[in-house]
Amino acid sequence: MEVLNKAARYLVGALFIFSGLIKVNDPVGTQIKLEEYFTVFSVDIAPFFDALKPASLFLSIFLSTLEVVLGVALLMRFKEKWTTSLLLAIIVFFTFLTFYSAYFNKVTDCGCFGDAIKLTPWQSFTKDIILLVLIIILFVGRKKNERDSTPIYHLGGVAFTLTFCLIVCFLSVAHLPAIDFRAYKVGTSIPEAMMPPPEDPYAVPKITNYAFWGDEDDYTDRSLSGSKLLVIVHDTEKTDIDAYAMVNSLIGAIESDIEVTAITAASGAEFENLRHAVQLALPYYYSDKTLLKTMVRSNPGLVLLKDGVVKGKWHYNDVPSADEIFSNLD
Repeated sequence: MEVLNKAARYLVGALFIFSGLIKVNDPVGTQIKLEEYFTVFSVDIAPFFDALKPASLFLSIFLSTLEVVLGVALLMRFKEKWTTSLLLAIIVFFTFLTFYSAYFNKVTDCGCFGDAIKLTPWQSFTKDIILLVLIIILFVGRKKNERDSTPIYHLGGVAFTLTFCLIVCFLSVAHLPAIDFRAYKVGTSIPEAMMPPPEDPYAVPKITNYAFWGDEDDYTDRSLSGSKLLVIVHDTEKTDIDAYAMVNSLIGAIESDIEVTAITAASGAEFENLRHAVQLALPYYYSDKTLLKTMVRSNPGLVLLKDGVVKGKWHYNDVPSADEIFSNLD
């Protein structure tokens, strides 16, 4: 029993730390996934879930940070009763989500490991069932494993973990994720990623939904030829209006050398209103909102392409200079 308890502790602790760190690196990605769940639940269960959408980012940061902190606390046997109780509550919640996704085929990617590792809904549910069993083992033995006193360095370790995760979350939201696990990371050749790997022609390509279109023409192929700077606007309601002054300044400095185009998931009327409000004198095309959020976690965001290869991506808080744009194309 002691061996089983120890194995459960190390497996659960390591997995929670790994899963949480991936989400801490990209809290906006988890926010998007939570919004998907709330949308589904608002239709299938109760309308009040729709009211939780504005809190999605907060919940993303809270849950992601809690995963890492609890994983560290478990490995250090810090406050065993509280730690195992919270772990049990979280895994029950996650197991419900993954079962719902798998059984009803509503959200086909639970986001358990962000974009780093993709699991099918049933794989995610199976993983959570195994974790549930291991956590129950730890929960049953919580009193036996509780320390008589907490070493000060354990408290310091938990406090450091909490602080570290919150700082990483803040930086990831205010800028871009430090590590990009998505299909559109810098260095990716989009045309190649749209094709099945040569060693397995039956495999699903990494990119399957890349498409830009206009009212009268298609921009998909043209965007993959030559040097292009894409101004990505997920939607017009949540975009940062103040950022467009810097974006316009950059456009004025490079437009004669690089084709600059806006890509949006908003309607034509909505985007026209935004264009006039911020003086964004650019041609624009439409795309799927999920695709745009996958390309860059910023609204607006900038994506630099050269012959379909992603050469750079920038958050609106980090609008580059013209020199930086040109240096990335070299």
